[in-house]
Amino acid sequence: MSFQDDPDLPLPGRIFVPYVWFWHIVTILIYLAFAAGTIWQQRAALDWRVAAVAALLAGQLGVYLRLYVFVRRWPPPLWQHAVYFGGGILAWLIQSHLFAHFYGLIFMLLGQSFGLLPPLPAIANVVTILLLATLQAADWRIQGIDPGLAATNAGIGATTIGMYLLVYYAMRTSSERGRLIAELKAARRELERNRDQAVELAKLRERERIARDLHDYLGHTLSALSVQLEAAQRLYRVDPQRAEAQMDVMKTQVRESMAALRRTIAGLRTPGLGNRPLRQALMEQCVAVSQRSGINVVCQIDPAIDQIPPVLAETLWMVAQEALTNIEKHAQATNVEVVATVSLQGVRLCVCDDGVGLPADAFDRPGHYGLRGMRERVEGIGGVLAVTSNGQHPWTTTVEASLPLIAPEC
Repeated sequence: MSFQDDPDLPLPGRIFVPYVWFWHIVTILIYLAFAAGTIWQQRAALDWRVAAVAALLAGQLGVYLRLYVFVRRWPPPLWQHAVYFGGGILAWLIQSHLFAHFYGLIFMLLGQSFGLLPPLPAIANVVTILLLATLQAADWRIQGIDPGLAATNAGIGATTIGMYLLVYYAMRTSSERGRLIAELKAARRELERNRDQAVELAKLRERERIARDLHDYLGHTLSALSVQLEAAQRLYRVDPQRAEAQMDVMKTQVRESMAALRRTIAGLRTPGLGNRPLRQALMEQCVAVSQRSGINVVCQIDPAIDQIPPVLAETLWMVAQEALTNIEKHAQATNVEVVATVSLQGVRLCVCDDGVGLPADAFDRPGHYGLRGMRERVEGIGGVLAVTSNGQHPWTTTVEASLPLIAPEC
């Protein structure tokens, strides 16, 4: 018999298979022992009775092997149980009628009832066997039933049924616990796979951002410098003063490119919040952007923001950093306002600017990974990111992140 780890098994497959095979061997040995014992007892006068019980034992063993040993899935259907136990009880009645020692076969049938049947069929089968045994002992006369034997059989039935139910439900509880543990392990592996995928996706987006920044800041500048150098080289022969002026322009472009490169490198080196409170990190970022770009940045941060869960703080920090970086690079803004508030409903971060605004399809345009990254990060912890760019004063563009105070488990 070949079992796989089936959730319907009462025990794990590695334990259940040896357990089942042990009882298969015991059952086969019992059938063979009754056959050999009967032939040995009647060896002096072998008659039709010996042939009859031997044939019945062979039939019982054959049915058992076919229905329980050579089966590939557990549990088998109820009709198989009905064939085996119905035929087995009938054979036992005939065998015990022909030879008294076959009465002991009743204990094997009782054990098989508990080992092979579900609770309700097992209890019904045990009660039926004990009732038939009691009637057979009384020669099938109700008036001839021995009260002592009836009480003994009833006690045997009650005790064995009680022990069976205790063991059955203990094994069932163990099986359910094992299945739950397996499901939890599978869920953990899935979460680890998702986390690894998220890390790889973040790395890919960061590479794309770096490539985009280098292209925007250095690629265009270097192309322009190449053309201007060629022009300056020609001008030196005919107009040295104009060539000098051209060189001054190129020097300015080189300094601007170096400053842009430093900002890109600084962005690579900028860590997360680390041990800094979120309020301090946001205010420092606003000051840095203002000093670097000349933009007037107003920062209003609720002190209670330092008490929010770390996963929310990290998300708001990344949103603010991305929004301010976009403003500094692309918005051509003169005024920016950063407001963060905490309430019973959640925490809210709003970054507004008076720049040129965003195109209507900003989220869908190739290369706008920062905006999509902000939205995915906010929505990943149950929040909402709203980006509006309607060209109305005083604020042209608004990036607003709203997060619940209790973030879902990651």
